[in-house]
Amino acid sequence: MIMFTAKFIKNIFFDGRGLKAIGRSGSLTRVFAEQGDLDGSCSIYSLLMMLIFHKKLDWGDLTKSEAAKKNKYVDSIQHEFLYTFKGICVGGHVMKDISDKLNLCFGRNLSEVFTTRKDASDRVSRRVLHEKIRAQLDNRKPVLLGFRRTSGTGHSVVAIGYRREVWDDKLRLFCLDPGRLLPFMQVWNNIIDIDYLSTNDESITDINHYEGNEVCVEDILIIHDNPPELECPF
Repeated sequence: MIMFTAKFIKNIFFDGRGLKAIGRSGSLTRVFAEQGDLDGSCSIYSLLMMLIFHKKLDWGDLTKSEAAKKNKYVDSIQHEFLYTFKGICVGGHVMKDISDKLNLCFGRNLSEVFTTRKDASDRVSRRVLHEKIRAQLDNRKPVLLGFRRTSGTGHSVVAIGYRREVWDDKLRLFCLDPGRLLPFMQVWNNIIDIDYLSTNDESITDINHYEGNEVCVEDILIIHDNPPELECPF
């Protein structure tokens, strides 16, 4: 009998009242953000979940204005992403715009983006993109994914675990999707199978299980736990 096991990130817990992570304060805090809970687009919700998983924020930092007064970068995150930033992952501001703004908020090279888009100057191949996803999850860290549908619209989710589906050369990603309800007692609410062996950067052959459609995962954002300082432009 062949045994299949999944690998998940370290900082994720379920305490009987919902999905939690250890946040900035060192205590368990709510982590799942569903669109409508706060403000902004799917990519912003996904980014905020990433920051909580990386212990840069608590849920209260996003919902209580007084939290901003105690921490400079919390104030920046609230202002730049919850109140003024209206970009989306595909069809508006691309993920690099979000990463650049995030790095300015923290004053550090906190995040890094990889993309297969042909119009990007720092693009990577689809194979490299998949290797980056798997390497980050192997390190038990989340990955922010941006995918494009056949209709041309885009969406963002956070990959929190994976399982290699050997029989069809797929990498099955277990994701938190801010556009969907997270059922009680469940750790993920979307599954995306990426075409792990594909060498065609533009092909829409990944599968979004919960929509039942093919997509193309073409952008990812990762966060570094010990980021270098930003280079001063002057």
